[in-house]
Amino acid sequence: MTDHRKDTAWLCEQLPGLRNLAVRKGTVQTQQQLEAIVETACTGGEFKEPLMDLAGSLGVGVDDLMSWRADVMPPTPRPPVRYVCPEGLCAREWWPEPSKRTPSCEIADRQLRAQRELD
Repeated sequence: MTDHRKDTAWLCEQLPGLRNLAVRKGTVQTQQQLEAIVETACTGGEFKEPLMDLAGSLGVGVDDLMSWRADVMPPTPRPPVRYVCPEGLCAREWWPEPSKRTPSCEIADRQLRAQRELD
């Protein structure tokens, strides 16, 4: 069983690279398929298998695709604010780092939303 919110967070983080790959190695149809996968993720549908198929058509192996998953460790001590998905679609989290811009939700095309940490 997979965790849909974590899978969606992974898709969000990797979407710029996947879009770039679809443009460089794919066709207009490939790009449309990727955007359909994003839309499916937005509505809570299952997108992992179609994403793996799409990656295979671009010459990216499943193991390569999944190795892109970033295991994010929060800083210690944690800041009082973390940033989360603005749409509540996924489990993506980001803690502020000096001189780094707040990332955006690539799926919703909006900046991650600040949320106060509870003690």
